[in-house]
Amino acid sequence: MGLTTVTSEFQFSVSSDMKNLVVIADFVTAAAKKLGLDEHETFALQMAVDEACSNVMEHAYRGRSDGKVSLRFQAVDDEVVVTIHDQGEPFDPQSVPRPDISAPLQKRENGGLGLYLMEKLMDSVEWEFDPERGNTLTMRKHRGKPTV
Repeated sequence: MGLTTVTSEFQFSVSSDMKNLVVIADFVTAAAKKLGLDEHETFALQMAVDEACSNVMEHAYRGRSDGKVSLRFQAVDDEVVVTIHDQGEPFDPQSVPRPDISAPLQKRENGGLGLYLMEKLMDSVEWEFDPERGNTLTMRKHRGKPTV
C-alpha cells in the first residue's frame, strides 16, 4: 500500500438547519478554489455535497435544526476527499431504491435522485455508521477527471 499525502485540509460545521445549505455551498466553493479545482469539478462537488447535506438534514435529523453537520475537504494525492459526518438517524444506502432513469418522466417517482447523482458525480461514495459516532459519508473525486 502506497503512502498518501494530504496537502490541504478544510473543515467546517453547521447546525442542521436547511438555511445553512447556502453557507455550505459557499464553503464548498471556497475550498474548491483553494484546492485549484476547475469549474466542472467544483460544480460536481457542490451538487454532491448539497444532495448529501440536504438528505442529512431532512432524513437523518428529520427536519430538526438542532443537529450538527460536519464537513471536511482534503486534497489527498490526486483526489479530493469530502467527509460529511452527522449524529442523526442511522442511514443504510441499501434501503434506498435506485431510480429508473430510463422510465418516461410521467412514470417516475418524485425524488430519489440524490444518491444516484452523488454516485454519478463522484468517483466513489461510501457510507459508514457507528452507533457511538454516527453516520459518516466519504466521497472521492479525482482531480482532472471529467464529470459525467
